[in-house]
Amino acid sequence: MAYVIISFTYSKFSVKKDVVYIFQLFDRQGVTCIKMGRTVLGRALRATCCFLVDGLAVEGGSPYFKTKLNTFYQENKPHQAVFTHGHEDHAGNVDLFNKLGITPYVHQSAINYLSSPPVIPYYRRFVWGAPAAGQSQAIGDIIETAKHTFHVVDTPGHSEDHLCLYDEKEGWLFTGDLYVGERIFYLYKNENLPKIKETLKKLSALDFSTLFCSHRGPLQKGPEALTRKLLHLEALEEEAKALQLKGHSIPHITKKLLGKEDYMCFISKGEFSKTALVTALLST
Repeated sequence: MAYVIISFTYSKFSVKKDVVYIFQLFDRQGVTCIKMGRTVLGRALRATCCFLVDGLAVEGGSPYFKTKLNTFYQENKPHQAVFTHGHEDHAGNVDLFNKLGITPYVHQSAINYLSSPPVIPYYRRFVWGAPAAGQSQAIGDIIETAKHTFHVVDTPGHSEDHLCLYDEKEGWLFTGDLYVGERIFYLYKNENLPKIKETLKKLSALDFSTLFCSHRGPLQKGPEALTRKLLHLEALEEEAKALQLKGHSIPHITKKLLGKEDYMCFISKGEFSKTALVTALLST
C-alpha cells in the first residue's frame, strides 16, 4: 500500500489555514482503490474514491488531484473509463482522460454537461475543485475488459444521469453516490428521494457482496448496507409524516429528527441541508 501526504499553507480572506492533501492507494480483491481528500484546520472534507480494475478506470477523481492522478495513470495505464455521473468529484477530470487518449463512458444525458460544465457553487469548488470540460461518450448496456463483464444499471435519484456497474461473477457493485452512508442527515435540493428509494430497493436485491462506494470506498455485505439505508429513510419518513399530522412545521420536524441546521446549510446557501431532506420526506 502506498500512502502520500502533502502539506502546505493555504491562504484565503487573509487568514492562513493549514491544508493537508491525502492521496492513498490500496488493493481490494484485485481492484486498485484511490482515496483522496483534503483536511482544513484538522477538519476532513468529503473524500472521494476512484478505482482501477483490469484497465478500466471507474470515476475520474477530484479536480484538485489531477496532477497526482496523472502521475498514477502514466504508470498504470487505463484503457477505458466510466464515470457514474457528471458531478465534479466524479467527472471533473474528464480532460485528463482525454489527454490519456480515452473518451470516458457516461450516461447519455451527461455528455453535454461534461462538454460545457456550469460554474458550480463556491463550496463545491473549495472541497473538490472546479471541473474541466472534455469529451465523453454514451455508455451501452455492458462494459467489458479482458477479465470482467460489467452490467450497466440505470440508477437515477442522486442525479438523472447516475449509473452503477455490476459484475455478477465477482459479486461487485460500483455505486457512485448511491450509498455514501447508511444514515443520512442532508439532501441536495435537486435530488429525487422517491427515485433514490426505488434504486436502493432494486440494487439491494442483486446478488453481490462487495460495494465500491465513491466516497466511502469498498464495503462488505453490500446488499445489507443498501437495505439498512432504505429502512433508515423509510423510518425517517414515517416519523416526519407523523409529526406533520400533529401540526408541526418543517423547521420543527427538522430540528426534532435531525438537529438544528449547521454549517453545511450555511456554506451551501441551502443547496445541501437537513431541511431539504425533511421536505423531500414529506413530499413522498
